[in-house]
Amino acid sequence: MRYALIMALTLACTTPAFAQTPEEMFAEAGAHFKNGKYGDAVDLYDQILEEIPNNFAALEKKGIAYSNIGSHPDSLEQFFTILQYRPDDVTALTGMGLGFGNLGEYQEALSYFERAYELDPDSTTVRNYKEFTEKVITKYPYVPTPKPTSSKTYSATMPDWTKGIASAWLDKGISDAEFGAAIEYLLEQGIVRVSALDEPGTLEDARKGATAWINGAGDAEIVPLVHHMINSGHVQYTVTKTLEDVKREMDLFKRYIRDITSAVNKEKRYIEYPNPSVDVIKKFLRDYKKWNFEEEVASAATGFPDPVFAVIDEVMVIYYTVYVNEQPSGLPLDHQSTLDESLAYWEEQRFNIRDREARFEFTITEKKHEANVWITWVVRDIGEGVLGHAHIGKGAVEVALGDYNCDGAFQLYDIPSVKHVMTHEIGHSIGLKHVDDASDIMYPSFTPSFAYCLL
Repeated sequence: MRYALIMALTLACTTPAFAQTPEEMFAEAGAHFKNGKYGDAVDLYDQILEEIPNNFAALEKKGIAYSNIGSHPDSLEQFFTILQYRPDDVTALTGMGLGFGNLGEYQEALSYFERAYELDPDSTTVRNYKEFTEKVITKYPYVPTPKPTSSKTYSATMPDWTKGIASAWLDKGISDAEFGAAIEYLLEQGIVRVSALDEPGTLEDARKGATAWINGAGDAEIVPLVHHMINSGHVQYTVTKTLEDVKREMDLFKRYIRDITSAVNKEKRYIEYPNPSVDVIKKFLRDYKKWNFEEEVASAATGFPDPVFAVIDEVMVIYYTVYVNEQPSGLPLDHQSTLDESLAYWEEQRFNIRDREARFEFTITEKKHEANVWITWVVRDIGEGVLGHAHIGKGAVEVALGDYNCDGAFQLYDIPSVKHVMTHEIGHSIGLKHVDDASDIMYPSFTPSFAYCLL
């Protein structure tokens, strides 16, 4: 028995530890990410990227993690890397807009939000960011940071005959098709090289560049003309992005971000952050008791007055008086109007109570003691997976404005989600219970959407 025990211990000590697979690391990183442990998550995403460079899912999560801890240049670098290979990635485009907005570079931010909106016009998140940025640009004019220009050199020597045909094209002595065939030959032979990063410019730029080149300027002057011929279809040639282009593009981008950061520090530029979720928490915490009905929800509703009713034209009309709590000033989303819609929804419904048709009417009061129902919006944790609280028949109603379930940071729900939860909880306050029909507003399960979360 002693020998067997020693052998078992020896085997346990000498068994090698197996490295995690990328899938296992991604799952572990996701758990850290969801719990707001962004540093641990980033470490694992870095390990994944070492094994699988340009893993877009890891880059996306890493970009969001950096954004949530306020490391906006690092966040932008992740999203920019994605866009180098996937220029129509809506999440990366939105992440770029958010990053530039967080650095106060609103014109650049808007360009990315507009592109994301073109690709996904139904996205509430993209629309919210786009509208925010448009308003900020109007309120706070500023001088955009100029982008650095490429310093790429062109070492190829152009044959003398090319200037002759370029001159003939400028003088309309040869057609676009004839000139295009000559350009196509130069590209195929590697005599002319163009990059996916070149600024193609306008036709006027192309003509000016060609004229300068004929008169002895450097070969770089011909590049806008070549791009023009390609873009106009007179040259059949696909400009691809090389590894050199990718590196040069990233170097220019990093320089641009350094210039922005320097400009913000020098100008002491005012920055209004695009995602207001964290600021909303701060507003609610300044006067915790004022915005929350925690004690009232925890106690019975017996202290609230009962609603009254009257029979009018054979219809039972049940009257509820509602006290609506104030909200902190400057909240980004309008929930008061959606409350009006929730109350209107229940006023339109018809019920059968004691074999009689019944309906509800609501009146708003500013006096708590008169109200059968108190309503407020909250940002505190009211329980795992809990979106709202309400007593049955009368009492207090609380509806959450957001949670931490999207990306580990507090994120506000969008307006339709808050409206849905409010309508559901008011249903409880007028005496309704949960139902099994998933299409009914009183169904107990609901997955909210977020107003500003990138995921």
